[in-house]
Amino acid sequence: MQTATRRALLALVVLATTTLTACTGTPGEVRTYRAYMCPMRTATPAPTDAPGGAWAIDAIDLPPRADASGAGVTVAVVDSGLAPGAIPDAAVAPESRSFVDGEDLADDDSGHGTAMAGLVNRVAPDARVLALKAVDDSGQARMDWIANAVRFATDSGADVISLSLETTATDDGLEDALKRASDAGATIVIAAGNEQLDLDGSPRYPASYDIAGSLVVAASDRDGALAASTNRGAGTVDLAAPGDAVTVVQPGDATAEISGSSPAAALTAGAVAILLSADPAPADPASLLTASVTPRPDLQGQVASGGTLDVGAALACGALAG
Repeated sequence: MQTATRRALLALVVLATTTLTACTGTPGEVRTYRAYMCPMRTATPAPTDAPGGAWAIDAIDLPPRADASGAGVTVAVVDSGLAPGAIPDAAVAPESRSFVDGEDLADDDSGHGTAMAGLVNRVAPDARVLALKAVDDSGQARMDWIANAVRFATDSGADVISLSLETTATDDGLEDALKRASDAGATIVIAAGNEQLDLDGSPRYPASYDIAGSLVVAASDRDGALAASTNRGAGTVDLAAPGDAVTVVQPGDATAEISGSSPAAALTAGAVAILLSADPAPADPASLLTASVTPRPDLQGQVASGGTLDVGAALACGALAG
């Protein structure tokens, strides 16, 4: 395999149809977040012996559970496409398609969508990835492309919708599509963005929409602190997940290491698929993931949960709740 190293900004400048270019606590206590009460873990640093960007998978405590690998769950990845062969053909939903005028799903020159789909597949290898291209080869999109992709995902029965994109402009059509998806039972996972902003005072979309059951995800580094570029906001961002030098697949049998809240959101979308395939499956996976984070002192007041994604803890807490 070829290997490249690059920094991926949250990709995707979203364009309009015309032109637009708190949960805290200490280890040992029990934290209540909506419907779940989860024993709090003592924060531990991410493993330092994992090679390169492979640390991210170790950091989220992904257990080898045969009955919780995403089976029966569909994750829609609304992004820039999916290169053929990047993930196993059996994992790609046959309904996958492009919403970009004149471009096929396989046209993923940026590699961003391929990278996000690969991370979902890495975390939840038995989930179906519904790849929906709504971003063109220049990294730009129209609001109607994205809204139409979200509507299609909802109509196709997607359980999870992953969005690693942003804009400064709000759009009623996109907001309505996301609320419709939420009403249909989908968990929507949204990257916080990479501009070092506090979204509580400087909103970005779709992260700043008020969507029930959604998760807005910031990027964390190896030490569990916020990554350098990520947006934050204790009233807007739910949790953090690995987003610093994360290894991803790329078109042409290549790999890369990318940074930003995009990979953080994709890893979290895969984590939701893991929970939904568990027995028992949680009724509210977003609340469960937020209740079961690993607490990080540096994240207090930066994200609502004050912690980083912890799939193992969520599975254990979900089993107790069930």
